[in-house]
Amino acid sequence: MGGIESMIGGEVTAFSSEIEKARWEAIDRIRSRAKAMGANAIIGLDVETSSIGQSNAVLFSATGTAVLIEQESSNETTN
Repeated sequence: MGGIESMIGGEVTAFSSEIEKARWEAIDRIRSRAKAMGANAIIGLDVETSSIGQSNAVLFSATGTAVLIEQESSNETTN
């Protein structure tokens, strides 16, 4: 189906859908790894893509810094 859409022009929805799923899978993986480290947030999240060799394969990578964000205690004052 994607081949037919690419000949006509415009967005190739079959490929777009797979790319979106791969992007979210990369984000889910970094989220799981951060949680396993005891983090509850990721800062500086960056999702990148690159091609693998001369094939049509695309690699998605998600990087960021896993952090533990704690709520301030009520007896601490802020200036």
